[in-house]
Amino acid sequence: MLLPTVFVLPLVGRFSGVDYDEIADNASNVLRAIIPMVGLSLLWGLFVSYRSGWLWPIFTKQPVTTLPKYLWLLPICWFGLCVIRLISSPWTNFDATYLCILAFAMMMVGFNEELLFRGILAYATRGSGGWSEARAMLVSAMGFGLFHLPNLLIGQALRPTLIQVTYAFFMGITLYVSMRRSRSILLPVAMHALWDFATFTSKSHAQSTSLSLTSFVLLLAILILNFLAIGWSLGKKSAPIP
Repeated sequence: MLLPTVFVLPLVGRFSGVDYDEIADNASNVLRAIIPMVGLSLLWGLFVSYRSGWLWPIFTKQPVTTLPKYLWLLPICWFGLCVIRLISSPWTNFDATYLCILAFAMMMVGFNEELLFRGILAYATRGSGGWSEARAMLVSAMGFGLFHLPNLLIGQALRPTLIQVTYAFFMGITLYVSMRRSRSILLPVAMHALWDFATFTSKSHAQSTSLSLTSFVLLLAILILNFLAIGWSLGKKSAPIP
């Protein structure tokens, strides 16, 4: 179901003529590369989920979870990191048109990738019977990580791509847990969109020592909480999906 997106997006990216490392450097690049790629993927995701009969269940209340309440710290730490990146962004370098276009594109990215991985893939992994919380969590996170591997085809070097794949895996754990704790895909959509927006606005801009230290502590906390979530969920069963 997701393979067409994985293979088609790099082709669209190459057709745009925009190198991956410059994909959000200006409004023109966002309009030429990000929006067409993500738009096609989003349409495919909506089509697949609608034809499968999953569109409504994905966007309604998720089954009740018994994930520990302390895992609410994951989205809190995530938003904290986003705020630090926004504070560090050189806002005087951007015009209003670019920021509006970038914000719109990042909302599309968040909606698209959460629909694909915390929506379609997680829903399919659960199946119709009892399912392991860990299985759905890990499969959706691994799928999300590997989804970034084709960035090699649109100009990203091997080393940063492998780092991005690993990074995206742990991001996927955080986004999955946030979805299950909130029982809504809308929280990870907002988290994802804000993260990407803050990442691009703060790109190549150094943080102060105090903000860098705070970012490190928050990232470490997210990593520890991810391992706690994985360890807790192993062997746990949830009720069948209606």
